[in-house]
Amino acid sequence: MNAEVNVIINCFNGEKYLKEAISSVINQTFKNWEIIFWDNASTDKSRLIVNEFNDERIKYYFSKDHTSQYEARKRAVEKSSKELICFLDVDDWWEPTKLESQIRLFNDLDVGFACSNYWIINERKKTKKLAFKKIPTGYIANELLKKNFIGMSTLMIRRECYFSIKPGFNPKFEIIGDYDLTLRLSQKFKLACTTNIECYYRWHGENLGYLKFNLNMRELSIWITDRMNENNKIVNLSNFNYLQNYVLFYSGIACIREKKRVSAFKKIFYMNNLYFILKLFLVLMIPLSLINRIRS
Repeated sequence: MNAEVNVIINCFNGEKYLKEAISSVINQTFKNWEIIFWDNASTDKSRLIVNEFNDERIKYYFSKDHTSQYEARKRAVEKSSKELICFLDVDDWWEPTKLESQIRLFNDLDVGFACSNYWIINERKKTKKLAFKKIPTGYIANELLKKNFIGMSTLMIRRECYFSIKPGFNPKFEIIGDYDLTLRLSQKFKLACTTNIECYYRWHGENLGYLKFNLNMRELSIWITDRMNENNKIVNLSNFNYLQNYVLFYSGIACIREKKRVSAFKKIFYMNNLYFILKLFLVLMIPLSLINRIRS
């Protein structure tokens, strides 16, 4: 497939890892790319680092106001013009073959988006592990409801498919905007996945999903309610119920961490999955100090 690619890099005070991320794009075996670098009103040296590359394929945009993460992503995508769009977070990086291996997947015209497996690099423990044993492909909406196996920095989307899924990234979400987008894509288009492991996800304890765990659960609850209110077909998939129970369980965990064990216990009455019911009941028996130690 002869294609051009926009690489979307959103940044807010990302100077610590930024050079490594951009270098991993520069070093791609596929050269027909253009970076849309969206600086979400950073106050650090991010702009200076970008300018050091002095590459005309890097298009730098500075936001006049600091916005939510997915408002920023949405604005960045609107600056794109290439047939394919992909994303790289500033604290992640790619293998040199990432773009080349994924572009081939779009020879199948039914494929609307693609991903790859990735390595999780734990900077605290100095460990490296594979994110998933296997990633499903095809029409994967039901599988995606059970596990979010599409890493943001592995995602590539056919541009026309992105803009057919309105509103694209939903700016009302701060944490789950990528999951919301890929779930909506999965209802219309096939997912393809490379056999290669093409990305490195850096876990350093400052990752937004980790720091804002409670917000993550609240946004998932909102997402579930929205789908039910609009009578979306996705609610009829078997794993929609699994997701509901998953969110109730982890909302219960959030209550326990806030020392609201009665509120956590009440979650059980809304659950109908025996696995999650027993699991939450057992966690309620564990001292909070041990829960926090396990989480850390």
